[in-house]
Amino acid sequence: MLQRIAFAMIVGLAVGLGACGGKSSSAGSGTPAPGPSAPHPLADPTSESLGGLSLGDPAAKVEAVLGAPSERGPVEEWAATGDRVSMWSWGAQGVTFAMSETSGSFTVLSMTLQTPSTLTTSRGIGLGATFEAVDAAYREFRGQGREDGEPEQWSLEDGITVGSIYGGTMFTFTDGKVSHIFVGAGAE
Repeated sequence: MLQRIAFAMIVGLAVGLGACGGKSSSAGSGTPAPGPSAPHPLADPTSESLGGLSLGDPAAKVEAVLGAPSERGPVEEWAATGDRVSMWSWGAQGVTFAMSETSGSFTVLSMTLQTPSTLTTSRGIGLGATFEAVDAAYREFRGQGREDGEPEQWSLEDGITVGSIYGGTMFTFTDGKVSHIFVGAGAE
């Protein structure tokens, strides 16, 4: 099932890159990161929010913010994690969440943003933000949260991974601008 999780992340990246066609929206592109004295909800490099939604949030909160999803995939068990997961999509908003199901209740397992999403991270980074803006907003977490032997991804070519591929926030760039944001575990 590790392959399914990795494949889902790769497909999400490919869809995000293909959907943006090298163009970026202006959302989040000029938003400076708050100064050091400003409190931030992100206290840990493996935990981030998008549009005020975080991993573990219940479906009711998600739907209060985003409305009903345009598509809900079937619930499938992911063998690598044991999670029962349904993919929920808000296609017109460029948002896809993996929702974990337990006893009929759903919670957020991972979050993906692609064009035309206007949601931003807790530090004001959205699609269209520059590499420099993401680096400035998250550089204090550079190198933190990675597993032993896990390569650091912190370049325009590789993207920026805040935390780890096993739990963190991954920014992908096209033409120097954020084209895709993924929050969650990209591998198990």
